[in-house]
Amino acid sequence: MNKETKNCQNCKKDFTIENEDFSFYEKIKVPPPTFCPECRLQRRLVWMSGLDLFKRKCGLCGEMKLSMYAPDAPYVVYCDRCWWSDNWDARDFAREYDPSQNFFKQWNDLLHETPLLGLSIDKVTSELSPYTNHCGNAKNCYLIYYSDQNEDSAYGFFLARNKNVCDSSAILECENCYDCRNSFRNYNVVGSVNSINNIDSTFLQECDNCTNCFGSANLRNKQYVFFNERLSEEEYQKRLSEIDLGSYKEYQAWKAKVHEHWKKFPPKPNEDDFSFNSTGSYYFHSKNCKECYEVEYCEDSKFLMLIKTGKVQDSYDYTDWGLNATRLYECMTVGENVRDVRFCHECGFNLMDIEYSKLQTGGAHNFGCVSMKKGEYYILNKQYSEEEYYALRSRIIEDMNESPYISAAGHTYRYGEFFPPEFSPHAYNNSFASRLFPLPGAEVVSRGLHWLKPESKDHAITMKAESLPDHIKDAPETIVKEIIECTTCTRGFRIIPQELQFLRKNNLPLPRRCPFCRIWEKVDEWVLNMQLHERICDTCGVKFRTHYSKERTPAVLCKECYIKEVV
Repeated sequence: MNKETKNCQNCKKDFTIENEDFSFYEKIKVPPPTFCPECRLQRRLVWMSGLDLFKRKCGLCGEMKLSMYAPDAPYVVYCDRCWWSDNWDARDFAREYDPSQNFFKQWNDLLHETPLLGLSIDKVTSELSPYTNHCGNAKNCYLIYYSDQNEDSAYGFFLARNKNVCDSSAILECENCYDCRNSFRNYNVVGSVNSINNIDSTFLQECDNCTNCFGSANLRNKQYVFFNERLSEEEYQKRLSEIDLGSYKEYQAWKAKVHEHWKKFPPKPNEDDFSFNSTGSYYFHSKNCKECYEVEYCEDSKFLMLIKTGKVQDSYDYTDWGLNATRLYECMTVGENVRDVRFCHECGFNLMDIEYSKLQTGGAHNFGCVSMKKGEYYILNKQYSEEEYYALRSRIIEDMNESPYISAAGHTYRYGEFFPPEFSPHAYNNSFASRLFPLPGAEVVSRGLHWLKPESKDHAITMKAESLPDHIKDAPETIVKEIIECTTCTRGFRIIPQELQFLRKNNLPLPRRCPFCRIWEKVDEWVLNMQLHERICDTCGVKFRTHYSKERTPAVLCKECYIKEVV
């Protein structure tokens, strides 16, 4: 089928459906989208909960536990231990499909009645790292989000296969790292950005395979470099001995000085190592992937984001997770050995042919289910024979197309659309949609979405941040008992023992801001890299796309010129 231009239901802008897009939609038997790619992403991200966690009573054991759902959110919420237990059954909440009512409304009713998982963590993480969310295989981790296979780590977003990292986000396979972003396979590295395979280094940008380097940019295979000046080992160690990053004031002063120094060097225009015939930003080891952002090991896919544990194949409009996923469409937080999953949220582990479901773990051939664990041929949590299942599924799809759901914003939802955003149990301003697609509160409410009012600060502050000792060596053991007032949001926070031990071991200062402000700062920096801008190379004049806007980086080179100058 020839490519076609359509007008987005939401933003009213034209978007193009290419020939290969139609082939994909035909292969998985779904209609073409009626929202543009950006609005489809925004719609999914409304379901991606933010960093705020709330105290909420478990609906089964009655204990007060942490939850990603606000206390007044009208849902049945179980703590992670109860939800994963055998003390209840999602089939007890089954309902028959009512042809006289809209399917989306019936599914939303089921969502409000069936127990939801308070923190999206697996059994291992529940035992070993209970203060995390959207995490798997975490051992001794604290306040990390959307992460997998980490150990002894704290305060970060999008971490995978790391050990002993703190205050870092979007990093993979790193160890003993602090204050880093977009890093890969670094060891004993501090304050670095977009750097890979480095050892024993501090404040690096766009550096690869460097050892004992400080405050530098665009290095390749170097040792003993200080502010891009090659030194002898003796001179390098002498200069380093004059710097004491255990002091908060000194750490911040050197960090500011380094960031000014970095501005002298053109940044790498695209992060796309070991990839072929692909577009987007921060895609690695990928092939034939278009408009993909922060992904690795993906093939023949389009509109992917946050795939931290590939391999992903033949998928469209898929955000978060990965790990052996094939033919996924319009999914948010789905992964691990899954195939043919469409219009689903927070589903995983050995799935096949699942549609319009949330919190599905295991199983096949299910439609419109909530919190189901394994099982085949379920619709709205009720089981049918194979023949009954396919007959009813066809009837529901026909009804969805003939009598579509009309959202509060006036959008039409037939079969083939992801869940309406007003069904999300998360407030817009506590979702990742608010970071990539910020909207004022009044507009959010006018669209029928939730807006979270700021919580009253009832923390019993025992210490102002300015009263903290400047140097880590002067921090007493009792500091872990203090409730410190954040210098940014004024909320109270603690220094946990694990954090104090890490900072002492690496001679790094105590933080003055709460973990949430520190994580969000790196997330917001990461968000800037998820948007592409048309630029002109300052050397050869060719036009190209990069995640660096002119406001962020006035001078920029295309990939070919960057390689000639740097590599």
